[in-house]
Amino acid sequence: MLFASDMAWPLDKHWQMQSSYLVKENGRTLTSPVYTPQNWYSIEMPTTVLTALVKAEVYPDPYVGMNNMKIPDAWEPFNRTHQLSVYSHLPGQRNPWQDPYWFWTRFECPKDVTLGQTIWLHLGAINYRADVWLNGHQVAKAHDLVGMFADWDLPVTSALHRDQGNTLAIKIYPPDDPGVPSPPQLKAFGPFGGNGGPTGNIAKSVTMQCAAGWDWMPAVRDRNMGLWRSVSLTTTGPVDVHPAHIITILTPDHSEASLTLKVDLVNVTPSVQRGICRIHITSPNPKGATFDLERTVILDPHQSQTVVFDSRTDSSLALKEPPLWWPSGYGEQPLYGCEIAFDIEGTESDKESCRFGVRTVDSRVTMVEGWARRDFFVNGQKILLQGGAWVPDMMLNRSPEKCRDELRLIHAANQNIVRIWGGGITPQDTFFKTCDELGLLVWHDFWITGDCQGTWGKGSKDYPYDAEVFLRHARRVVEKYRHHPSVLVWTAGNEGYPRAEIYLPLRDQIVAELDGSRPFIPSSGFKEPPDQWGRSWPDNSPAGTYSGGPYRWVDPTEYYRLVDAGKDWLFKNEVGMPSIPVLETLRKFIPDLTPDVNVPFPLNHTWGYHDACEGNGKYNLYDEALRRRYGEPKNVADYVNKAQLVNAENYRAMFEAVNHEPERTAGLILWKTNPAWPSVIWQLYDWYLCPNAGYYFTKKACESVHVQLNLDDRSISGINQTLKSRDVTFVGRAYSLDMESLWSTETSVTLEPTMAKQIGQVRFPEGQKNQVCFVTLQLLTPAGKLISDNFYWLASENDFRPLQDMKQATITTTATCGQIIQNEQTLQIRVKNPSNTLAFFVRLSVCQNDGDAEVLPSFWSDNYISLLPGQSKDLSVAFPKLHNRKTVHLKLEGYNVTPQNIKMP
Repeated sequence: MLFASDMAWPLDKHWQMQSSYLVKENGRTLTSPVYTPQNWYSIEMPTTVLTALVKAEVYPDPYVGMNNMKIPDAWEPFNRTHQLSVYSHLPGQRNPWQDPYWFWTRFECPKDVTLGQTIWLHLGAINYRADVWLNGHQVAKAHDLVGMFADWDLPVTSALHRDQGNTLAIKIYPPDDPGVPSPPQLKAFGPFGGNGGPTGNIAKSVTMQCAAGWDWMPAVRDRNMGLWRSVSLTTTGPVDVHPAHIITILTPDHSEASLTLKVDLVNVTPSVQRGICRIHITSPNPKGATFDLERTVILDPHQSQTVVFDSRTDSSLALKEPPLWWPSGYGEQPLYGCEIAFDIEGTESDKESCRFGVRTVDSRVTMVEGWARRDFFVNGQKILLQGGAWVPDMMLNRSPEKCRDELRLIHAANQNIVRIWGGGITPQDTFFKTCDELGLLVWHDFWITGDCQGTWGKGSKDYPYDAEVFLRHARRVVEKYRHHPSVLVWTAGNEGYPRAEIYLPLRDQIVAELDGSRPFIPSSGFKEPPDQWGRSWPDNSPAGTYSGGPYRWVDPTEYYRLVDAGKDWLFKNEVGMPSIPVLETLRKFIPDLTPDVNVPFPLNHTWGYHDACEGNGKYNLYDEALRRRYGEPKNVADYVNKAQLVNAENYRAMFEAVNHEPERTAGLILWKTNPAWPSVIWQLYDWYLCPNAGYYFTKKACESVHVQLNLDDRSISGINQTLKSRDVTFVGRAYSLDMESLWSTETSVTLEPTMAKQIGQVRFPEGQKNQVCFVTLQLLTPAGKLISDNFYWLASENDFRPLQDMKQATITTTATCGQIIQNEQTLQIRVKNPSNTLAFFVRLSVCQNDGDAEVLPSFWSDNYISLLPGQSKDLSVAFPKLHNRKTVHLKLEGYNVTPQNIKMP
């Protein structure tokens, strides 16, 4: 036999694109050998239409300034209201998004393709419908190729030319209803009800609902129509192997794991096929055992069959003392390798490979004072979930490299879960693979939001109209990602749920039958379906998780009150606040930072357009708190620096308030971790991957072993989220603004596993009540090695304005270059304060000499640090290797420190 298998050839280069309004030829003509595009746009895959036109400089960069208001919208009445039709690039000011677009390429057949193979055209994802033509043959129609979230494999064996050029043309249609876009935040705050647009009609289609705009990103003008994932050719033999389904069962003492592997095989031919299904598994330990399994299988013409391997029939699947996969902070993330092949007469027909972790996932509900709290368990151990929601890049421009960098930032902030939010997209394969490697659990909402599905009377429970399209995509996503150990839970939707026609098969067939190894919950909060539909699976209990914020600024002590009150803070899956990025970032997307006193935003209209709201159409609470607590800003730079103090206080308090009640709470998930575009709200790091101060104080709060000051009563807690007890020495100190000692203590403590323990209380002299003071806390090993440290600034009336008058401190630094690993440079830096006053809120950055542009992403061990007189601190940073190190320097700045540039060693 001549067929080969497991081959793939990318087709992402050398494409052309043009509106079908300008291209009058049909698909047959476009894919004839003699056709050549004239005046089309040269593009590369993957891309949306708008992204391609921005790269071609047809439209300005919508991420910057007010440029998005210089691009026509898919909803024509919006264009008339805001006079956007004049910007259309099509004749007669025609709406550029109402017609489909043609994507065209010509390629040679790969030399490795031979007779006997089944050849597939693989489309990673489309939005929203597609006609596909190859060499004059229509191989798929828009009626069948519809929806945004799944991939497609189209058989093209008979249409492909092996000995001459091939021409491929794909006609991409926009979503069936573009929806009314959210109103822009111009002279007034964008209303909260604008999420998903004022009608929610975008949800009629199985597409990205936030493309119509939300209170953290504007409407995407073309609603992201396009081929937004890669295109390739793949081959199989007569039998196609699908990704494995791998289920683990552990004994209570974890001494043995029983594996079940389910393999779906599809006979793609009209003939009976007989062969051997082979499985090869490799241990994560290089010296560990590998083992092979095989099963003879007979497939009738076009038959699909699931072949099951388990420990009852294959004893090697009963693993003794297996290395277990754990979430970050609880253990390691060993990954087994698995290759599945189907051989026919000694020749491989097809092969799939994956990595998996040995671990179990469980979930159950505990009732606390009449409120349901959902606890999640990995390997039988309750996990305190700490993380944030993940939203898509506004125009789907997140590359695999940027995806990995963002997940590294999240992991480095000591987070252990990422929530895929239901109004966005299912991310790329890179996302799930990286989460496996880093130990980041994944909460996956399906593509439903209460904003568009009737939770608040907007949109409709009838959306999306085509239930089978939704379910087809859900099936594919579950089949594709169920082997990933990082996936923790499937959720029917965000703050809402779909109608019964979708909900019931989603719960009872797709999740329960196609997966069956992890829980399902009916909604992330607010609304749950009728009891007779069934609630969570498999326990049929309420969701037990709650959104609802607060999304605005609140006094940091308020989080402690909310946690102590229980209720929706037993498991809070959405809470956040505005979080202004650093000044260098603002300059990138707000070209004019001149304040305008005539608008309600802290700066100007452009600031407002980039999400200056606080939930429910407000921003003033954050702004007022900044001014009231830290004083009137002297200029924009001072405003941004004071904003970092607000970011630091609140993000730390959110997590520490939950930390001190681990037996009462189950988790905290931010709304949100990342931005969809350059923004001033709800983010730990900005669109350019620069963390704000809230990031580093979250990183501190989420340490596995941690010491913290509880702001509600000034008690001190030692937190141990690991599975082992820890003997530590606790050291606490407090100082006045002038560095006078106010309080000190030192004691030995044992911190039990996964527990919080009160280990002290800050007590100030009577006369210090209304003064600014500082508290420093440390946990040390018995040998004196630092485990955790924490630094607080306090004033009983929250009047921190005296910080503006602090004496200047002097900082010295020494830096040493570390290894270059995978094109990444590392530095070790010692920062010392030789002066007799506190060096407060010191930030370091790696910068290019040219304009002080920060090198991003940079992964710092700590930042925004404060140093007592005579204190030193060791920091490390990793950043992309640069060709000329002489063009790079360290930049140091602080609240009471003269900025300085430090040459690289």
